[in-house]
Amino acid sequence: MLQLFRRLALASCLIGLSACASSGIPSDAKTTVLSFEDLDCSSCGDTMARELIQVDGVYKTAFNKRKAELTVIADPTVHVLAIAEKKKPAEEEWKVTLGAGKGRYKAWESAPQGADVQQVAKNGEDVADLTPHIAKGKVTIVDFSAPWCEPCRELDAYIVERLKVRKDVAYRKLDIGDWDTPLAKRFMKEAKELPFVIVYDKNGNRFASLSGLDTNRLDETLVKAGSVIDDAPPSTEAAPATKNP
Repeated sequence: MLQLFRRLALASCLIGLSACASSGIPSDAKTTVLSFEDLDCSSCGDTMARELIQVDGVYKTAFNKRKAELTVIADPTVHVLAIAEKKKPAEEEWKVTLGAGKGRYKAWESAPQGADVQQVAKNGEDVADLTPHIAKGKVTIVDFSAPWCEPCRELDAYIVERLKVRKDVAYRKLDIGDWDTPLAKRFMKEAKELPFVIVYDKNGNRFASLSGLDTNRLDETLVKAGSVIDDAPPSTEAAPATKNP
């Protein structure tokens, strides 16, 4: 029995060495996790991953957009943090720090005082029914977005500005987390891209949906939804927006 155990252990070691060799990563390689603080787009992390993989002694990089963390496997002599700090564009406000669990995205724009704004869902948590969150008597914007989505941040900033003059508009924000979360699976089937917005008229009826960043079309939709006669049948929903280049 002891000999059998030793043979199995040896086979396991050989398999591990073979896998390591086939990946091209030396057995003494070091794994470093970098956290991004106040990040405002996932492309920033992806770019850093591409930059670091070009460095001699770096074997693998992987950016986790939801955690805002970059995992780097490199030779122990490579100073990963120092190199990342040098490669960070000077004009960017986000910071890169050593260690996992510190990654976070920049806060969303602050809504004007008195605006009807609610955060309905965070990190992809499911919402069974949107009806309780629709503001009767107002046009309601239901915005499905994610903190790592740069166009989502542009749309959010635009809506916040509109709320300063459109007191008849309510804003409901839902963070999908990613495309595979319960919230996304329930509501994002027709969405071609983020941000994805559903507009309800002042009677609480679904009026239109918009996929992608298109502020002109959003403005047109808000005007039309606001002009719906009280208790009139809902309008035929507009065709989905084309994807911006």
